[in-house]
Amino acid sequence: MAEQADATDLKSVLRLTGGAGSTPALGTPFDLPMPDLENLKLAYNPRAIAIVGASEKSDARWQGAVFIKNLRKAGYQGPIYPVNPNAQDILGLKVYPSLISLPKPVDLAIVSVSCSNSLSVMEDCAAAGIKNIHFFTAGFSETGEEEGKALEARLKELALKNGINLVGPNCMGINVPSAGVVILQGVKVPAGPVAFISQSGGHCLQLCHYAPSAGIGFSKVISFGNAAVLDSTDYLETMKEDGETGIFALYVEGVRDGRRFFRLVREINRSSPVIVWKGGMTSPGSRAALSHTGSLAGDREKWEAFYRQTGAIEVVSLDELADTIMTLLYLKSAPGNGVALLMGGGGHSVTAADFCGREGLEVPLLGEETRRELRKLVAAAGTSIRNPIDAEILLRDMNLFEKALVAISADPRVDIIIVDQHLDMLKEMGKDNIERFGSAILKQARGHSGAKGIAVLMETWGGDSDVAAERVRLQKEFLKNGVPVYRTLPRACRALSKYLNYREFIRRGS
Repeated sequence: MAEQADATDLKSVLRLTGGAGSTPALGTPFDLPMPDLENLKLAYNPRAIAIVGASEKSDARWQGAVFIKNLRKAGYQGPIYPVNPNAQDILGLKVYPSLISLPKPVDLAIVSVSCSNSLSVMEDCAAAGIKNIHFFTAGFSETGEEEGKALEARLKELALKNGINLVGPNCMGINVPSAGVVILQGVKVPAGPVAFISQSGGHCLQLCHYAPSAGIGFSKVISFGNAAVLDSTDYLETMKEDGETGIFALYVEGVRDGRRFFRLVREINRSSPVIVWKGGMTSPGSRAALSHTGSLAGDREKWEAFYRQTGAIEVVSLDELADTIMTLLYLKSAPGNGVALLMGGGGHSVTAADFCGREGLEVPLLGEETRRELRKLVAAAGTSIRNPIDAEILLRDMNLFEKALVAISADPRVDIIIVDQHLDMLKEMGKDNIERFGSAILKQARGHSGAKGIAVLMETWGGDSDVAAERVRLQKEFLKNGVPVYRTLPRACRALSKYLNYREFIRRGS
């Protein structure tokens, strides 16, 4: 019966409806030639870049000069060729009238012109032999207008006819910090092992804004918009063995080739976690996705089968995405789902246990020996040491706190310790308490072989700049030593659950 159910689930996955524009349903034969993915790899480390539509108009938020500034700031070392028939010099760079007039071949052209000029630019790319082109330009199928749909269809036809990898249109394109290829405006894109492949450029910006505080660095950040030619599956294909990426995160509104997407995610997920945030899972969301990137959304039941069959980690928000990535990157020594909760406040402890239970985490009764050791540290009145551990004195007295961590860590029922700490409270007790709290956590994290995983909710109450600075400093130290730091307990429980479920999926060899 199980085999029959699995087969049925797989058929459902392969019938998922999605894709950008008017693309066929997932799993149906795709009647267009495959993109040239070997050439696409050149766009990740281009020898030269052309900026088409480059200008220095002060009233434009996104224009060629901004792209040039961002590339320079990111440390791009190759030639940058601005292209504009009506300019001679932009930011000290010689401007060329057309793509065919460039002095050297380019591996990536970034286009920011009106959609009415898009077809002529595509024809120029073909004439110049350029194989990778990113259309920042919007005004295509995402408008829902027949004119925009027809224009995108023609753009796609020209790209495929000439063997051009079209990124977009209506997107923020390719960002590879290790190669100095960053055009995202207003954010730092630190280098690291995470690839984020997203139909939404806004989600790319938001995740990059959040990334430094969560210790997240990127191998690649790709916004691909309407996916007229290339979609998430193509980018996955080019990155799966790039030697730089250890975690794959995707935001998709539609997927063109369901069979290939399913196979690729299942293959990659066996060795590197794949996190998938599927937009448009409700009726209003599906309608919004159609107007955002022209994508048709798939139904919930079929996507649930996809997650179950591939082991991909499902997230439904930017917070979940960032927290899950952070947990996968940094949590150490968590062989099971037994959680010890160290916090203050009876009601808070009850709701904390509820949060854990909802996410499938166990909150086991601590062993008799552990409770005996904890009772040596705290009086019986007004405290509970069964788990959750409701004893605020343990969070205020750092000598007691360190001893409590040792006792809890020794309990075989415990795999992860979650500590809920208010730095403001520690500072009120003495300015050195924050430092001692950090030292106690780090001692546990660096502890003996078999030390338990530890996670921290590190809260601050007010606007004390000193406390805020300490929080940032401690968070960096904690992350560096395998201690993830969360904003709230529900977020911590959800991310830990996803981490443990993935570990269990891999352990079973599913």
